[in-house]
Amino acid sequence: MSVQQGTVHLTQRPLWRRQQFWRIALPVLAVVAVIAAALIVYQEIYGSNGTPNAKNGWGKTYPTPKKPPTVKLDASIRPLVDRFVDTAVARNDLAAAYPISGPAVRQGMSLKQFMTGNIAVIPFDVDAKTRVNVLKVNYSYANRAELRVYLNTPGRKVENSPHTFTVDLLKRNGRWLVNGWVPLWTPPIPTDPGG
Repeated sequence: MSVQQGTVHLTQRPLWRRQQFWRIALPVLAVVAVIAAALIVYQEIYGSNGTPNAKNGWGKTYPTPKKPPTVKLDASIRPLVDRFVDTAVARNDLAAAYPISGPAVRQGMSLKQFMTGNIAVIPFDVDAKTRVNVLKVNYSYANRAELRVYLNTPGRKVENSPHTFTVDLLKRNGRWLVNGWVPLWTPPIPTDPGG
């Protein structure tokens, strides 16, 4: 059995030092640089979707959607919010709170699941003296409204009273529903929930 051994030329130069390499590499690099420059210029002029750029942005711009016309706040909303506070927020009568709650509050729960009290409503210590004061109507449209309300319990010192909430309302099938109850404060975290 014979093994052929090749000869290694110690005098052979590395690839990048050979004249043949640069005869091919330089024109290829020049073509790549020209293509990259052309793409950058094209992008600056026409943008990524092929239409000329607007002065303040890229591509196609859409008009700002028009807001629906505002209407006077429906008189049935304030008693609805009072009822929602007395039932869902206070966790007193969740069966009565279920039909006046919108889809964002119900979150697909059945009445039985809703009755557990684990609902998308921040609870608040409410009693017969608690008053719901509407501070501001953020907006009122034909089918949507948003209020900022202030809960106050006079004559009683409670750690989480009084406070401000945002109430989102939605009109479905001719009935107003409370679709959101968001505090404008961070509820305190109990340090000793068991004691």
